[in-house]
Amino acid sequence: MAIVDLAERRLIFSINSGRSGSKYLAQLLGTAAQVRSFHEAEPKMSGEFIEMINRAPLESSREKRRIKSRAIAEIVRTFGPDEIYAETNHTFITTFYDVVLEDFQKIDIVILRRDLALVLKSFIELGYFSPRNPLSYQWMSSPNAVTAALPALAPDSALDQFDLCIAYLFDIEARTERFKREYPAVPTHEVRLEQLNDIDFVSDFFGALRLTQTPATKELCGRAVNERRERKAKIDNQVSLPQCRERLVSYIAKSEAGGVKLPISASA
Repeated sequence: MAIVDLAERRLIFSINSGRSGSKYLAQLLGTAAQVRSFHEAEPKMSGEFIEMINRAPLESSREKRRIKSRAIAEIVRTFGPDEIYAETNHTFITTFYDVVLEDFQKIDIVILRRDLALVLKSFIELGYFSPRNPLSYQWMSSPNAVTAALPALAPDSALDQFDLCIAYLFDIEARTERFKREYPAVPTHEVRLEQLNDIDFVSDFFGALRLTQTPATKELCGRAVNERRERKAKIDNQVSLPQCRERLVSYIAKSEAGGVKLPISASA
Protein backbone atom coordinates (compact mmCIF):
# COMPACT_ATOMS: atom_id res chain seq x y z
CA MET A 1 0.00 0.00 0.00
CA ALA A 2 1.38 3.41 -0.98
CA ILE A 3 2.36 5.87 1.75
CA VAL A 4 -0.47 8.35 1.16
CA ASP A 5 1.09 11.55 2.49
CA LEU A 6 4.13 11.04 0.24
CA ALA A 7 2.27 10.01 -2.90
CA GLU A 8 3.41 13.06 -4.88
CA ARG A 9 7.06 12.94 -3.80
CA ARG A 10 9.63 11.92 -6.36
CA LEU A 11 12.35 9.37 -5.65
CA ILE A 12 15.32 8.12 -7.67
CA PHE A 13 17.08 4.79 -7.13
CA SER A 14 19.81 2.93 -8.96
CA ILE A 15 20.24 -0.63 -10.13
CA ASN A 16 23.90 -1.61 -10.18
CA SER A 17 26.21 -4.45 -9.21
CA GLY A 18 28.58 -2.59 -6.93
CA ARG A 19 32.01 -1.31 -8.03
CA SER A 20 30.28 0.41 -10.95
CA GLY A 21 30.35 4.03 -9.83
CA SER A 22 27.27 4.27 -7.63
CA LYS A 23 28.93 6.59 -5.11
CA TYR A 24 29.92 8.94 -7.90
CA LEU A 25 26.37 8.76 -9.28
CA ALA A 26 25.02 9.74 -5.86
CA GLN A 27 27.39 12.69 -5.71
CA LEU A 28 26.45 13.74 -9.24
CA LEU A 29 22.71 13.53 -8.59
CA GLY A 30 23.27 15.53 -5.43
CA THR A 31 24.49 18.50 -7.47
CA ALA A 32 21.02 18.92 -9.00
CA ALA A 33 19.13 21.91 -7.63
CA GLN A 34 16.26 19.96 -6.11
CA VAL A 35 17.90 16.66 -5.12
CA ARG A 36 19.02 15.37 -1.73
CA SER A 37 21.14 12.36 -2.52
CA PHE A 38 22.37 9.43 -0.45
CA HIS A 39 24.77 6.56 -1.07
CA GLU A 40 23.64 3.46 0.85
CA ALA A 41 21.49 5.30 3.37
CA GLU A 42 20.63 3.55 6.62
CA PRO A 43 19.45 0.89 6.87
CA LYS A 44 21.90 -0.25 4.20
CA MET A 45 19.93 -3.50 3.69
CA SER A 46 22.97 -5.76 3.82
CA GLY A 47 23.72 -8.55 6.31
CA GLU A 48 20.52 -10.15 7.59
CA PHE A 49 18.55 -8.84 4.62
CA ILE A 50 20.92 -10.49 2.15
CA GLU A 51 20.49 -13.72 4.13
CA MET A 52 16.70 -13.36 3.85
CA ILE A 53 16.67 -13.09 0.07
CA ASN A 54 19.30 -15.82 -0.25
CA ARG A 55 17.33 -18.45 1.58
CA ALA A 56 13.63 -17.72 0.87
CA PRO A 57 11.28 -16.03 -1.63
CA LEU A 58 10.71 -12.30 -1.27
CA GLU A 59 7.20 -12.78 0.07
CA SER A 60 8.44 -14.42 3.25
CA SER A 61 10.47 -11.38 4.35
CA ARG A 62 8.53 -8.51 2.79
CA GLU A 63 7.27 -7.00 6.05
CA LYS A 64 10.70 -7.20 7.69
CA ARG A 65 12.30 -5.57 4.66
CA ARG A 66 9.70 -2.81 4.69
CA ILE A 67 11.90 -1.20 7.33
CA LYS A 68 13.66 0.44 4.37
CA SER A 69 10.50 2.10 3.08
CA ARG A 70 9.69 3.41 6.54
CA ALA A 71 13.20 4.82 6.93
CA ILE A 72 12.98 6.57 3.55
CA ALA A 73 9.58 7.98 4.45
CA GLU A 74 10.95 9.47 7.66
CA ILE A 75 13.73 11.18 5.73
CA VAL A 76 11.44 12.49 3.00
CA ARG A 77 9.04 13.98 5.54
CA THR A 78 11.84 16.36 6.55
CA PHE A 79 12.20 17.63 2.95
CA GLY A 80 10.75 20.71 1.36
CA PRO A 81 7.73 20.07 -0.89
CA ASP A 82 9.73 20.05 -4.15
CA GLU A 83 12.81 18.15 -2.99
CA ILE A 84 13.63 14.76 -4.48
CA TYR A 85 15.07 11.78 -2.61
CA ALA A 86 17.84 9.92 -4.47
CA GLU A 87 19.72 6.85 -3.25
CA THR A 88 22.31 4.71 -4.98
CA ASN A 89 22.65 1.31 -3.36
CA HIS A 90 23.52 -1.96 -5.09
CA THR A 91 21.26 -3.85 -2.66
CA PHE A 92 18.21 -2.06 -4.11
CA ILE A 93 17.74 -4.73 -6.77
CA THR A 94 18.26 -7.60 -4.32
CA THR A 95 16.73 -6.58 -1.00
CA PHE A 96 14.29 -3.68 -1.21
CA TYR A 97 13.11 -2.76 -4.71
CA ASP A 98 9.78 -4.53 -4.21
CA VAL A 99 8.81 -2.77 -0.98
CA VAL A 100 9.82 0.63 -2.35
CA LEU A 101 7.72 0.08 -5.47
CA GLU A 102 4.76 -0.89 -3.30
CA ASP A 103 5.09 2.04 -0.91
CA PHE A 104 5.97 4.92 -3.24
CA GLN A 105 4.45 5.96 -6.55
CA LYS A 106 6.72 8.42 -8.37
CA ILE A 107 10.02 6.64 -8.90
CA ASP A 108 12.73 6.82 -11.54
CA ILE A 109 15.36 4.10 -11.82
CA VAL A 110 18.90 4.65 -13.07
CA ILE A 111 20.45 1.45 -14.42
CA LEU A 112 24.18 2.01 -14.00
CA ARG A 113 26.75 -0.15 -15.76
CA ARG A 114 30.50 -0.22 -16.16
CA ASP A 115 32.76 -2.39 -18.33
CA LEU A 116 32.11 -5.84 -16.86
CA ALA A 117 35.77 -6.89 -16.94
CA LEU A 118 36.72 -3.79 -14.93
CA VAL A 119 34.02 -4.55 -12.38
CA LEU A 120 35.21 -8.16 -12.14
CA LYS A 121 38.81 -7.01 -11.69
CA SER A 122 37.76 -4.78 -8.81
CA PHE A 123 35.73 -7.59 -7.23
CA ILE A 124 38.67 -10.00 -7.35
CA GLU A 125 41.18 -7.47 -6.05
CA LEU A 126 38.88 -6.54 -3.17
CA GLY A 127 38.53 -10.20 -2.25
CA TYR A 128 34.78 -10.42 -2.83
CA PHE A 129 33.36 -13.94 -2.53
CA SER A 130 36.52 -15.20 -0.86
CA PRO A 131 37.99 -15.66 2.64
CA ARG A 132 40.13 -12.59 1.94
CA ASN A 133 37.04 -10.46 2.44
CA PRO A 134 34.40 -12.36 4.42
CA LEU A 135 32.32 -9.21 4.89
CA SER A 136 31.58 -9.26 1.16
CA TYR A 137 29.11 -12.09 1.75
CA GLN A 138 27.02 -9.67 3.80
CA TRP A 139 26.70 -7.34 0.81
CA MET A 140 26.53 -9.61 -2.22
CA SER A 141 23.68 -12.02 -2.83
CA SER A 142 24.57 -15.63 -3.53
CA PRO A 143 24.48 -16.65 -7.21
CA ASN A 144 22.34 -19.54 -5.94
CA ALA A 145 19.97 -17.37 -3.91
CA VAL A 146 16.35 -18.54 -3.90
CA THR A 147 15.50 -15.13 -5.39
CA ALA A 148 18.14 -15.33 -8.15
CA ALA A 149 16.99 -14.55 -11.68
CA LEU A 150 19.58 -16.72 -13.40
CA PRO A 151 20.83 -20.28 -12.75
CA ALA A 152 24.46 -20.48 -11.67
CA LEU A 153 26.75 -23.08 -13.21
CA ALA A 154 27.07 -24.97 -9.92
CA PRO A 155 26.50 -24.63 -6.16
CA ASP A 156 28.50 -21.85 -4.51
CA SER A 157 30.83 -24.41 -2.91
CA ALA A 158 31.81 -25.75 -6.35
CA LEU A 159 32.67 -22.35 -7.86
CA ASP A 160 35.97 -20.55 -7.46
CA GLN A 161 36.21 -16.85 -6.68
CA PHE A 162 36.15 -15.81 -10.33
CA ASP A 163 33.08 -17.87 -11.17
CA LEU A 164 31.26 -16.76 -8.01
CA CYS A 165 31.87 -13.12 -8.90
CA ILE A 166 30.89 -13.63 -12.53
CA ALA A 167 27.76 -15.58 -11.62
CA TYR A 168 26.75 -12.79 -9.23
CA LEU A 169 27.34 -10.10 -11.88
CA PHE A 170 25.33 -11.97 -14.50
CA ASP A 171 22.54 -12.56 -11.99
CA ILE A 172 22.36 -8.81 -11.29
CA GLU A 173 21.89 -8.29 -15.02
CA ALA A 174 19.17 -10.95 -15.06
CA ARG A 175 17.51 -9.33 -12.04
CA THR A 176 17.59 -6.02 -13.93
CA GLU A 177 15.84 -7.53 -16.93
CA ARG A 178 13.28 -9.19 -14.65
CA PHE A 179 12.67 -5.84 -12.96
CA LYS A 180 11.93 -4.17 -16.30
CA ARG A 181 9.49 -6.96 -17.20
CA GLU A 182 7.72 -6.81 -13.84
CA TYR A 183 7.52 -3.01 -13.67
CA PRO A 184 7.10 -1.80 -17.27
CA ALA A 185 5.49 1.48 -16.15
CA VAL A 186 8.46 2.51 -14.01
CA PRO A 187 10.78 4.88 -15.94
CA THR A 188 14.30 3.50 -16.33
CA HIS A 189 17.38 5.38 -17.51
CA GLU A 190 20.32 3.24 -18.67
CA VAL A 191 23.75 4.84 -18.36
CA ARG A 192 27.37 3.77 -18.29
CA LEU A 193 29.88 5.10 -15.80
CA GLU A 194 32.09 6.31 -18.63
CA GLN A 195 29.26 8.47 -19.97
CA LEU A 196 28.87 10.23 -16.65
CA ASN A 197 32.28 11.81 -17.17
CA ASP A 198 30.90 13.79 -20.14
CA ILE A 199 29.07 16.97 -19.12
CA ASP A 200 27.05 17.03 -22.35
CA PHE A 201 25.79 13.52 -21.63
CA VAL A 202 25.11 14.44 -18.00
CA SER A 203 23.10 17.47 -19.14
CA ASP A 204 20.90 15.23 -21.28
CA PHE A 205 20.71 12.64 -18.50
CA PHE A 206 19.55 15.26 -16.01
CA GLY A 207 17.02 16.47 -18.57
CA ALA A 208 15.59 12.96 -18.88
CA LEU A 209 15.28 12.84 -15.09
CA ARG A 210 13.70 16.31 -15.06
CA LEU A 211 16.51 17.64 -12.88
CA THR A 212 18.15 21.06 -12.98
CA GLN A 213 21.92 21.04 -13.04
CA THR A 214 23.95 23.63 -11.17
CA PRO A 215 27.53 24.94 -11.45
CA ALA A 216 28.45 22.14 -9.02
CA THR A 217 27.38 19.59 -11.63
CA LYS A 218 29.99 20.70 -14.14
CA GLU A 219 32.58 21.09 -11.40
CA LEU A 220 32.13 17.50 -10.21
CA CYS A 221 31.67 15.84 -13.60
CA GLY A 222 34.56 13.51 -14.37
CA ARG A 223 36.43 14.21 -11.14
CA ALA A 224 35.22 11.61 -8.66
CA VAL A 225 37.40 8.52 -8.23
CA ASN A 226 36.82 5.65 -5.81
CA GLU A 227 39.39 2.96 -6.59
CA ARG A 228 39.98 1.74 -3.01
CA ARG A 229 43.68 1.39 -3.71
CA GLU A 230 44.67 1.02 -0.07
CA ARG A 231 42.11 -1.72 0.50
CA LYS A 232 43.23 -3.58 -2.63
CA ALA A 233 46.87 -3.31 -1.59
CA LYS A 234 46.05 -4.75 1.82
CA ILE A 235 44.14 -7.69 0.34
CA ASP A 236 46.96 -8.22 -2.19
CA ASN A 237 45.07 -10.24 -4.78
CA GLN A 238 46.10 -8.55 -8.02
CA VAL A 239 44.69 -9.74 -11.31
CA SER A 240 45.14 -8.54 -14.89
CA LEU A 241 42.34 -7.18 -17.05
CA PRO A 242 43.07 -9.73 -19.83
CA GLN A 243 42.68 -12.53 -17.28
CA CYS A 244 39.31 -11.13 -16.26
CA ARG A 245 38.18 -10.95 -19.86
CA GLU A 246 39.32 -14.55 -20.43
CA ARG A 247 37.35 -15.76 -17.41
CA LEU A 248 34.24 -13.92 -18.60
CA VAL A 249 34.51 -15.54 -22.03
CA SER A 250 35.02 -18.94 -20.39
CA TYR A 251 31.97 -18.52 -18.13
CA ILE A 252 29.81 -17.45 -21.05
CA ALA A 253 30.91 -20.48 -23.06
CA LYS A 254 30.21 -22.86 -20.18
CA SER A 255 26.79 -21.26 -19.64
CA GLU A 256 25.87 -21.64 -23.29
CA ALA A 257 27.05 -25.25 -23.26
CA GLY A 258 24.90 -25.89 -20.21
CA GLY A 259 21.82 -24.33 -21.80
CA VAL A 260 21.82 -21.24 -19.54
CA LYS A 261 20.62 -18.20 -21.45
CA LEU A 262 22.53 -15.16 -20.23
CA PRO A 263 20.97 -11.67 -20.33
CA ILE A 264 21.57 -9.74 -23.54
CA SER A 265 23.39 -7.07 -21.55
CA ALA A 266 25.54 -9.58 -19.63
CA SER A 267 28.67 -9.04 -21.65
CA ALA A 268 28.27 -5.26 -21.80
